[in-house]
Amino acid sequence: MFGRTWHLPHWGSDHSHPLRRQVALTILIALLLAAIVLLVLPPRANGNFVYWTNDTPGNSIGRAKINGTGLNDNFITGLNRPIGVAVDSKFIYWADWNANRIGRANLDGSGVNLDFIAGVHPEGIAVTSNSGIYWGNDTGVNDTIGHANIDGSNPVINFIPTGTSNCGIAADQSFVYWLNNAGGAAKIGRATLAGGNPDPNFVSVPSAGCGLAVDNSFLYWSARSSGSMLGSVGRVQVGGGTADANFISDATSSILFTPGPAVNSQYVFWSNASSTSGSGAIGRANINGSSPNPSLVTGVASPNLLAAAPSNKVTINSVTKKKKKGTATINAKVPGPGQVTLSESGNQDVNATEAAVKQQGLTITAASSFKLAVKPKGKTAKKLKKQVKKKGKGKVKVKVFVTFVPAGVAGIPNSQPVKITLIKQRKKK
Repeated sequence: MFGRTWHLPHWGSDHSHPLRRQVALTILIALLLAAIVLLVLPPRANGNFVYWTNDTPGNSIGRAKINGTGLNDNFITGLNRPIGVAVDSKFIYWADWNANRIGRANLDGSGVNLDFIAGVHPEGIAVTSNSGIYWGNDTGVNDTIGHANIDGSNPVINFIPTGTSNCGIAADQSFVYWLNNAGGAAKIGRATLAGGNPDPNFVSVPSAGCGLAVDNSFLYWSARSSGSMLGSVGRVQVGGGTADANFISDATSSILFTPGPAVNSQYVFWSNASSTSGSGAIGRANINGSSPNPSLVTGVASPNLLAAAPSNKVTINSVTKKKKKGTATINAKVPGPGQVTLSESGNQDVNATEAAVKQQGLTITAASSFKLAVKPKGKTAKKLKKQVKKKGKGKVKVKVFVTFVPAGVAGIPNSQPVKITLIKQRKKK
């Protein structure tokens, strides 16, 4: 390649243009290599976001990072009064109330399908990893809960007859819940994911606006006194019990309180609206209710119901090398519970046979720091051993990925690459 000109053969012509063909082939090769790189790189992480529906006149899905930055109030547009949004590890879903349909798009906002499920009148939506999609059907009299498979097939509009007016829906791995804010006796109802044993009076709540969320321990709802636009986020144990309507109080805020909330392993989010379009906000507090910030995200059109993906951030704090053993230790941390994997690629290929390092996994139960051992195997271990035997010291460069999948239906994988030079020295006699 060096010091020589690469000539291509002539095809159907006596006039050769070796340089031109060489340039064209070089460009083609470069494009192919770029495409290959895109294929083998870990997928772009679309976690760490809170999503909301903008009611009329916004008519869009908005999004921002859970730290409040990166506002995109028109993340998905062309909707007709959306009321309710949900996410899983692949897609974002929304209830398009005035258009009588449920829409879906990829997490990056591409591949919008406005008519993913048509012929429904949805108000609120929830997604489960084991039982599909649920939504509240606004009939104007006795609302119901609808259900469809995760791919949108087999929609059943009257899957659960609730006998009440629903304004908020949530689901975990066992139950689907709905919020009834009609009249003076607000209730949270519950039924199994299969639609059995519906209980419209599962929990009595002092007051209710619109919106419901659930995590492993608690149910959260929009608490608002009748005739008042100021309110709070209420909380009650997921198994039932005494409700706390003032878990997060927003009454001191000058911004009007409207529907919500949403929850992940770190935070509780809610909507704040203003009488002036474009002056709304998204509020946030810690999962224990502390440090409430009613203006985390400002400049929002007309925020309504929300959804929040758990943070999938992976922070590499340090790498410690153990020269006597030829290994290393990665010191890292994640912001919540989930699964952590160390592998030679970002796809958690635990069955790889030609891996350069030993693959391993951890179950993280809460936000914490952890350690992962990088141990050479296969050709990498043989190369180190050979160098130590010959020179007394061996060096091998490896690239590994620390992959974190947050717990929960919206747990979106994120892989953090780490380049390490493994060093092994001969033991002193």
